[in-house]
Amino acid sequence: MSITPVNEASTWYASWFESPWYMRLYRHRGDEEARQVVQLIDHTLHIPHGSDILDLCCGFGRHTIALAERGYAVTGLDYSRRLIDHAREFNAHENATYVVGDIRGPYPKRTYSLIANLFTSFGYFDQHEEHQKVFTAIRDHLLPGGRLVMDFFNSEVLRKTLVPESMSMIGETTVIQERWIEEPYVRKRITINVPCQAEHTFEERVWMYSPEQLRSMMEQAGLHVVRSFGSYDGDPFMHDESARIIIIAESPQG
Repeated sequence: MSITPVNEASTWYASWFESPWYMRLYRHRGDEEARQVVQLIDHTLHIPHGSDILDLCCGFGRHTIALAERGYAVTGLDYSRRLIDHAREFNAHENATYVVGDIRGPYPKRTYSLIANLFTSFGYFDQHEEHQKVFTAIRDHLLPGGRLVMDFFNSEVLRKTLVPESMSMIGETTVIQERWIEEPYVRKRITINVPCQAEHTFEERVWMYSPEQLRSMMEQAGLHVVRSFGSYDGDPFMHDESARIIIIAESPQG
């Protein structure tokens, strides 16, 4: 399977994820949170340690290294060269390999026991069909009976709780985040004001798939949804209450 990469210059994520400000803004998403979701995966799925795992859209590697520390053979894949370079330098581990690649495939190894897509690393494209290709690629790269774990926001709750604007400080730098819904996306404008320097503006835009739509897309690709959680602690998913949905699906047994 071969997928032609999109034009990097035309995408918001190429600009934002290649910026050093991305890691600084999300610094509060730390190692402890990553270990929490990895513990949920480990205790729920009971995948033998040493199995091949793909951390799909791994960012700077906080989930990759948490999985590697538990004894899995992990490949962390991300579109951003900056994030992959950072992961290789600061989240290196003998069980972890980091590569630059596209979420739509093809992936480095032919098959994996588990493919994990965590921290809302999905829904970035302009066309629904491109998102569906992701699930097809995942199915094609899972062993028979292999699992997918997807961690995404619960759009039904997000619609009710979206904070229109917030301000924070990174040292002496002011960060203003404006958020709004423009169907089918939730959008965010990030304005960074550095004292005595130019103002920087970035964007995030994520397709607001509902839990039902995500499940349907997985099933359409031939993946069978087997379980859902509503938090990294393993709480049951509550449609009108859970801020996140963590979906576990299986590939065909063969």
